[in-house]
Amino acid sequence: MAPTTVAFFNNKGGVGKTTLACNFAAWLAERGKKALVVDLDPQCNSTQLLLSDTQWSDVYEDVSASEAKTVMAVLRNIRAGDSSLDTEAFQVFRSARFAVDVLAGHPSLSIFEDILSEAWTKFRGGEVAGARRTVWLRSLSDFLGDSYDTLIVDVSPSLGAINRSALIGSSSFVTPMAADLFSLYALDNITTWFQRWIGEYEAGRDNSRENLQATGHVGLLPDPLPVRHGFVGYTVQQYVSRASGGQIREIEAYDQHRREIPDRAEKLIELSRVKGDLELGTVPNMFSMIPLAQGQHSPIANLSREDGLRGAQFSQQERYVEQLDAIFKGISERVADL
Repeated sequence: MAPTTVAFFNNKGGVGKTTLACNFAAWLAERGKKALVVDLDPQCNSTQLLLSDTQWSDVYEDVSASEAKTVMAVLRNIRAGDSSLDTEAFQVFRSARFAVDVLAGHPSLSIFEDILSEAWTKFRGGEVAGARRTVWLRSLSDFLGDSYDTLIVDVSPSLGAINRSALIGSSSFVTPMAADLFSLYALDNITTWFQRWIGEYEAGRDNSRENLQATGHVGLLPDPLPVRHGFVGYTVQQYVSRASGGQIREIEAYDQHRREIPDRAEKLIELSRVKGDLELGTVPNMFSMIPLAQGQHSPIANLSREDGLRGAQFSQQERYVEQLDAIFKGISERVADL
């Protein structure tokens, strides 16, 4: 049985996507689930957060050998013009503090974008090879079988071919957001983008049907695509309040955008089976705790005095963990209901 695959996706950056994805993976691990984080962002932020400095050096210090230790190794056949994964090259690293496995990202993933764009064009024309390259993440999930309960996919802030293939290979997705104007634009862009490529996927699946049957790949393209109704909701990154005249007051512009999010998010309802509010909760602004967690390669919940926590940070940590637990429980429950 293939694992559940959850993508953390937004075409806007700076919304805490990587922090949320990695801490969700650790939350699952804490509850006995076997989780694999798949880093599909060429900036490799998830890999850097999850792996120790020693592991990071082991993967990337030797530039000529680095690809062989990352997701690029699994993709080498496709990059060479074939249509299948090199599963023998599959290699993961263990994150000690997060208690999850990591399929490391690589900066060369940006080159893979062009290959997937070409594959998409061929898939839409009915070519089986294009279809197989397009659904590479689904093939990886099938290969992993019951080795993992959940794959957590962290992607770059874009609407490109890699992210499209990641969502095609996912059963659900979460959209972390900030309460700002460009996040509102992002919701509109995501809706339009999804509507376009899902229509193209369905047409490509129909065009490929005869060739898929003839080549024994009839089950390659699911109908319907799981992520077609896999939107489980959005989170909102807490914004910073400021002091004025001795009173803490919200920044008016941010508050206005925060109020607009639910209505703008309604456009994504057709991609969801969630009944009711699509919001999963507010991700607290954790200030200095984020760089501390990054420096120690640790989940927020596991930070300790030995890591540098001091004074009031302990009570702050408790509040942060409580808020994150509520969000992660909501994600888990909604994913399970799909």
